[in-house]
Amino acid sequence: MNTYLFYTDEGYTVAPNNNKLDSLQILGIEDGKTKDEALIKLFSNNEWINKENFSKSRISFFVIIKSDC
Repeated sequence: MNTYLFYTDEGYTVAPNNNKLDSLQILGIEDGKTKDEALIKLFSNNEWINKENFSKSRISFFVIIKSDC
């Protein structure tokens, strides 16, 4: 099983001086045999992602731990 980090370019961050900055938003980290399996877990374990209207098509990922099995 691999561990995936999911992120999006939707939204923004507020800097300490209250300026809005474009940035990547980390949505979560999940394990799965495939990226799709981990993505299903991400949505299941984080209902706020859908509630806040993040777009599935804008979610990206990378493997942070690759299983040898």
